[in-house]
Amino acid sequence: MPKPGASQRSLSAIAGITTGLVGFLSSFVIVIAMMQNLGATDGQIASGLLVVCFAIGITTLFLSYTSKAPITIAWSTPGAALIAGAFAAGEGDSEMFSRAMGAFIVAGVLLIATGLIKPLAALVSRIPSEIAQAMLAGFLLAYCTEPMLVLASEPWLAGPVIVVWLLALWLAPRWAIPAAFVASCVVIALNFNTEAVEGISILPHLAFVMPSIDGAAIVNIALPLYLVTMASQNLPGLAILKAYHYKLPWKRSMVTTGFMSSIIAPLGGLTINLAAISAALSAGSESGVEHLKRWRSAMWSGYTYITIGLFCSAVVVIISAAPSEVFGTLAGLALVGTFAGSVAGAWKNPAEHSRMPAAVTFIIAASGVTIFGIGAAIWSIAGGLIVRGIILARKQAQEDKAETHAEHQ
Repeated sequence: MPKPGASQRSLSAIAGITTGLVGFLSSFVIVIAMMQNLGATDGQIASGLLVVCFAIGITTLFLSYTSKAPITIAWSTPGAALIAGAFAAGEGDSEMFSRAMGAFIVAGVLLIATGLIKPLAALVSRIPSEIAQAMLAGFLLAYCTEPMLVLASEPWLAGPVIVVWLLALWLAPRWAIPAAFVASCVVIALNFNTEAVEGISILPHLAFVMPSIDGAAIVNIALPLYLVTMASQNLPGLAILKAYHYKLPWKRSMVTTGFMSSIIAPLGGLTINLAAISAALSAGSESGVEHLKRWRSAMWSGYTYITIGLFCSAVVVIISAAPSEVFGTLAGLALVGTFAGSVAGAWKNPAEHSRMPAAVTFIIAASGVTIFGIGAAIWSIAGGLIVRGIILARKQAQEDKAETHAEHQ
């Protein structure tokens, strides 16, 4: 019979490794799609995945060990999805990628400021969550329709991936996207394009990008990335840890993730943040790990990310060899869960002052409109806030009128 201590160590390892694998496999295609749309080369994508996995792992190890709480870190999946949806495939180039990396640095600085300046965190938390979620849902709509469009045009490429995804949703929902990735690899093997992978190294390597600070990129990339990361990752991540009775060192977490985000940007790294959905895998009681020892599960998650980082170049080789239809299908399926969560969050409150602004935000974001060089992300938030303000002002005026009428009775 195994010793209780040994059992706890095994359970911690299983929970942590699962957290890392699910976190990476369920969303890495979204990060790749974002970088491709921004104009990154295959070498830059491999470098970006390597450094962001290392940053996630190191930051998770640091925060979980110093706080003795199961604090897990992840990349900003909603942020990657938002940017991927805001820029069309083939739109980016080396200059745009350079400006995007500059915007990532700015987003990291904003995260640091959020940890150091309490009023800033309070201000961000006052943005209605339904508006932030509706903005994200609007940008994801086009991506989520891609699997059906590919199925109609290339059924033998998209069909097997979709079927495996549906079966996994039934049998093991948590592993639906990893299962779809395996199915994609089989389809890729049957349609392998050797020319697409010529010159791409499978060995870990770094590719430096000189960041460019650009006003338009700050408005259209940095600010939306920061806002959606706070609303969809950091604040929910904080709430999840509180729900499991853990105290999060907010200042240390924001400063550390912001600092790491800023220093990995020149190497192609995406912004990192508190894990939200995957956080429960290490922090929850379902793991079987004792409450005071669950921080060890987070440590295992950190080790897992660092290990995965060493193989990211090989992952990029596989994606590069994939027919664009297969990758589009996989990316679309990977975003369905995020889209569903965003829609649920946007319309969870049936009140008019919540429902109508969410609808306006969603429509503007889905339109992809750019006016005066300002993208749909900012316009959608502005539109939602304006409609919300009008509805609340009308409601207040009606209440004041009713109160005045009652006083004269």
